[in-house]
Amino acid sequence: MLNQQWLSTFIKLVEVGHFTQTAEQLFMTQPGVSQHIKKLEQQVGVALLYRVGKRFELTEAGIQLHKHALLWQQQQQQLLSQLAVDDVYVGECRIACSGSLALLLYPHLIDYQQPHQQLQISLEAAPNKRIIDSVLVNQVELGIVTQAVHMDELELTPLKEQALCIVLPKKYQNSAISFEQLMALGMVAHPDGMHYWQQIVNHYFNDKQAMSQQVPIRSYVNQLNQILVPVAKGLAFAVLPQFAVDSFAQQAQICIAKLEGITEPKQGVSEPLFLINKKHRPLAKRYQPIIDIIHSLV
Repeated sequence: MLNQQWLSTFIKLVEVGHFTQTAEQLFMTQPGVSQHIKKLEQQVGVALLYRVGKRFELTEAGIQLHKHALLWQQQQQQLLSQLAVDDVYVGECRIACSGSLALLLYPHLIDYQQPHQQLQISLEAAPNKRIIDSVLVNQVELGIVTQAVHMDELELTPLKEQALCIVLPKKYQNSAISFEQLMALGMVAHPDGMHYWQQIVNHYFNDKQAMSQQVPIRSYVNQLNQILVPVAKGLAFAVLPQFAVDSFAQQAQICIAKLEGITEPKQGVSEPLFLINKKHRPLAKRYQPIIDIIHSLV
């Protein structure tokens, strides 16, 4: 790395064109300016100028160094200006959440981003553990998880709960379904599917036989907007948050399960949601509108 002080003296000398005047403007002595130039020449290994009394002419190496030094100086000034400004509409927002939440949030985040061309929104769909790990290693700044994370490094903000639904083919609309019928029908698996199903089982079917029985998997898909397609075709059931169900286009082909012997409202069990971010890594101002959007939707 070139010595920045010597380089600044060289830039000023080329700008002024005179050793004594340069020394006056830098509040240095003339020998001090000469010493900086000599040390810079020793560092680069070539002569940078021909001295003519107190004036000089640049060598070819001096011309090239001056050109690049001005560019470096300009880039440094731009960087310092950017560092000094925390603009709510400038920069990248990196967020991670479940696939079902991504389906809900992403269209609204894009609508918010559209009039702000210098804002970039990156939304990653991931399971809880990967979201937590991503926040801890600074791959994302803001995460939404479904469990209370008690870590000294993380700040936790509760959100509203998301209702979980068992979704069935339309033919089951007017009848209550039993645990045995669900086992016979089988489930459409997805990245969050078993996590959701376990909560349903623990809440409604908490006898030992039900909790130990493995649900048959009829199909697997990791594209959220495709999870209810096999349900609509009568192949299996699925477990999803209510807002993911409501966004499915073929509403006439599905229904929310009524469970045999259960009189609880149709949304059934709910799970909590939490915002997480690094406790000692303050979020930039641009994240606050994103947080407001999340609070308004979840």
